[in-house]
Amino acid sequence: PMTKQLAPRDKFLLTWKRPYGVGAGLWNMGNTCYMNAALQCLTYTPPLANYMLSQEHSQTCHRQEFCMLCTVQAHITQVLHHPGHVIKPLHALTAAFHTYKQEDAHEFLMFTVDAMKKACLPGHKPLGGHSEDTTLIRQIFGGYWRSQINCLHCHGISDTFDPYLDIALDIEAAQSVNQALDHLVKPEHLDGENAYHCSTCLKKVSASKSLNLHTSSKVLILASKRFSDFTGNKIAREVRYPECLDMQPYMSQQKRGPLVYVLYAVLVHAGRSCQSGHYFCCVKAGNGQWYKMDDAKVTACDISSVLSQPAYVLFSIQKTELERDSRPASVGREPRALGAEDTDMGATQGKLEGGSCIKVSELEEHFEKTTLSSDQWKCLQEQNRPKPEFNFRKIESTLPSNVVGIHQSNHKSEMKKNHAEQ
Repeated sequence: PMTKQLAPRDKFLLTWKRPYGVGAGLWNMGNTCYMNAALQCLTYTPPLANYMLSQEHSQTCHRQEFCMLCTVQAHITQVLHHPGHVIKPLHALTAAFHTYKQEDAHEFLMFTVDAMKKACLPGHKPLGGHSEDTTLIRQIFGGYWRSQINCLHCHGISDTFDPYLDIALDIEAAQSVNQALDHLVKPEHLDGENAYHCSTCLKKVSASKSLNLHTSSKVLILASKRFSDFTGNKIAREVRYPECLDMQPYMSQQKRGPLVYVLYAVLVHAGRSCQSGHYFCCVKAGNGQWYKMDDAKVTACDISSVLSQPAYVLFSIQKTELERDSRPASVGREPRALGAEDTDMGATQGKLEGGSCIKVSELEEHFEKTTLSSDQWKCLQEQNRPKPEFNFRKIESTLPSNVVGIHQSNHKSEMKKNHAEQ
């Protein structure tokens, strides 16, 4: 059916519109590492960051009450335009959660994503599923499962389609993400007490049940079931995950080519149970460099250290969509070298210089009352951006040749080509 287009598809690029470097670290306001890690992963989600930096939503939002999209927009804009600084997350982001109490990062992540999805819908009246599919959040994170039951008596087929924003993986018996996905889509035989009541046969019969992805999301969120529902104890087993993951084997239609996703963020929990521990994350900035975001401390890292982390939540983006969105364009400036501020950009609350960053209270008031134009933001960014001496050799081994992963054998030649174009 024809539905109102709440978020036109052509407005969202899955590549960064500008090669942003790493932004600000986040203050821990009392056991808020769960929130900081989740927010950093959202901040470095390219299509979400592109839309938020455009300031388009705040210019058209007419909500009188709290709006999660406006709040996340203010947060992402603060972080990406204040590299080297430490930012206090807006209080509205933690209103539904507790400080000085252990919370779950994945729960906070999905609470925030769902609240943004609801903020995309006009008014308070719920729209049909097709209208929700056109919203910003559904276009970025949304896909559909297909649950199919095949009656082994009459051979009738029943299909059910359910939306998803993230995928939960059972890792108790899996050594890798691929094994967990294989187990998730493994066909199930329904018989005996679990027999299927066929609407055609009008009785319980044996059947086979399969679960596959019917439509894939542009950004894939894979959450490991690391905590027991009964005891809260953590499954600390090592689960391998690749930088590039082919999801085509788990799709309902198998005749198409590879469906490759490229890793851009990893959320990690360090600790023995859900009642204790610490959250941090690794993210890939717009310039292609990986960083470890540990509250206020921001340090550069490489892909090998990222892939060795005991991941809790994995964030990946479609490579095919990246290639389609990539366009030859001249970059306004050369990527800066990794200096001391990149290898350790952390700042403790006590050591933060008073004149090095806008006060948090001023920022909150500023974003509540004012929407800056893109030219004003550009000017502000140029004033706050560090200007270390550029050294191409320092970043040659870490900065990828384009947005997607390239084989190491082609890495140096591609880097030289890109450098010449810049």
